[in-house]
Amino acid sequence: MHGALIGKQLPLDLETWLQMIRTFWTLQSKIEDSLKKHKLTLAQFDLMAMLLGLENLNQQELAQKLAVTKGNMVGLVNRLSRRGYVIRVPSRSGRRQNLIRLTPAGRKLVKAALPDHLHLVKIMMSPLSSAEQETLRQFLSRLA
Repeated sequence: MHGALIGKQLPLDLETWLQMIRTFWTLQSKIEDSLKKHKLTLAQFDLMAMLLGLENLNQQELAQKLAVTKGNMVGLVNRLSRRGYVIRVPSRSGRRQNLIRLTPAGRKLVKAALPDHLHLVKIMMSPLSSAEQETLRQFLSRLA
């Protein structure tokens, strides 16, 4: 699609979109690399970090909050369950739903990974002032 525009001045909206994508890929790659020492993928870390504060969510609710498909969530939970980091607990609502909870091993792992993650995010965002970060956050929220 963009090949036809090589060597030409790109429209501002396209150039801006491409810069957002490149920036996202670069920052995501740094986060993924940092999680390797904890033997976690970004998706696994995101799920486990969410479960630190939200104990009573089922797989469908977690999928919505993490913006992944239900199928992806099932696979993610299955992999973390096999590693002993999460468990499925029958919901008290009586419906055929399971709540996803961290095990003690999962809680320990995500708490060990979280400080490194927060530090890296702080470093990656440090080129922007607090005011610039807030402005960027507001601009990005308008696009979502």
